[in-house]
Amino acid sequence: MSPDLSVNSKHSRQKRIAKNGGLMVGSKFLGVIVGLGSFSLGTKFLTPTEFGVLVFLHGYMSFFSEVTAFQSWQAIIRYGTDDLHNKDSSKLSKLINFGIKLDAISAVFAYVLAIALFSFSVWMGQNYGDGINLGEKFTLEDVRNYAALYCILVLLRQRGASIGVFRLFDQFNVLAVKAVVMPVVRFIGAVTAVVTNAGFEGFLLAWFCGSLAAYIFLPFMALRELKRRHLLKSVFKAKINFFKPKRKGLWSFVIKSNIDSTLGAATVHLPNLLVFAIFGPVWNGIYKIAEEIAKLLSEGFKLLDQVIYPELARMVTEGKVEKIWKLTTRAAAILFLFGCFMSGVFFVFGENILLLIAREGFEPAVPIAMILVPAAALMGAAAPLYPIFFAADHPERAIIARGAGVIVYLVALFAMAKAVGPMSAAWAVFVGNLFTVIIVTIMAKHTLKQRVKFKE
Repeated sequence: MSPDLSVNSKHSRQKRIAKNGGLMVGSKFLGVIVGLGSFSLGTKFLTPTEFGVLVFLHGYMSFFSEVTAFQSWQAIIRYGTDDLHNKDSSKLSKLINFGIKLDAISAVFAYVLAIALFSFSVWMGQNYGDGINLGEKFTLEDVRNYAALYCILVLLRQRGASIGVFRLFDQFNVLAVKAVVMPVVRFIGAVTAVVTNAGFEGFLLAWFCGSLAAYIFLPFMALRELKRRHLLKSVFKAKINFFKPKRKGLWSFVIKSNIDSTLGAATVHLPNLLVFAIFGPVWNGIYKIAEEIAKLLSEGFKLLDQVIYPELARMVTEGKVEKIWKLTTRAAAILFLFGCFMSGVFFVFGENILLLIAREGFEPAVPIAMILVPAAALMGAAAPLYPIFFAADHPERAIIARGAGVIVYLVALFAMAKAVGPMSAAWAVFVGNLFTVIIVTIMAKHTLKQRVKFKE
């Protein structure tokens, strides 16, 4: 049978964005709520140091799995949109094959880098520094050994090509289910750890199994989708020169998207790692609770740019560039206003929310969250604008915008660390996000103006 390259939708572009965006944001919101249940159990049945080490290990794994990942889904959407438009299943199969190989190679590199860097840090701490105060239960070598085992997940995080398949064919329902797999499995594991009195190792296993379930689910469903569309055999039989694919600009695009995703990972995971390194595991646990509350906003916003990007790519292919700015700025304004509303809600009820999540001793998470929630609202204004750079074939501008925000964040953090203490971690995020919104808005508008002139 001939491959099925159809993207069937009864909705207009705006309704499709609203539908898919609502689906993704809703599922992620549900996932964060369930995830807060796991964090609540962690704060109540682990010591502050154990909880801080737990969230550090997960953050460390997540950072390296994302920092080295070539976002193959972006390339599949950027070039695959043209293949769908031209009904070229052969070129699309080769593109997906390329994405699968790229995911596998980057995962191996990420694991080696993660273990090597931690081992180097332990060696430096033993020979040239006092190290981090981890209390009586842990040594830095213990944490390194846990990290080596936990980071096995990096090798199994083969999701880029799978995400590309679902977004290209407008199958966001599968991605919505995936968003709740990890938190649900993790919560079940955390409850089991409490019932069996498994302690730190039980909670670590629960976190591990939650991630493992999500990482297995997505590729399995992608293979099923390819088989349903009669593309599976052609994808795995496709012959492509990995280092010299016959696709103009492909390697340049994936390298630039990798740099951008590295910077994106830095904005998400670097604060957690730096708080652990500068202020220790106890403050890291406190900061993580505040960060999870802010994720009720930020995680949904982060997913929206992934919903909008396929639509913008189609608009560029169809020659409708002049309509992009109105579409994206309207989405940005709605998200920012919603973020401001949620910030107000947390300002009034924040302390009560925290009491539902964490035990006594985590009270400092409230003022930290009161800064991180408005910071997340700011990123709502930027989320729909980043895809403009990729759809317009200028990913290097996303790198400049995101990189500038990371630099401002780091400068602000180290400038304020001694004077402000742990609160500096939250204020630095706010300052970095504010700067990012300003620069990404200016650059996105300039990019579209250039594209319209080029079209004319």
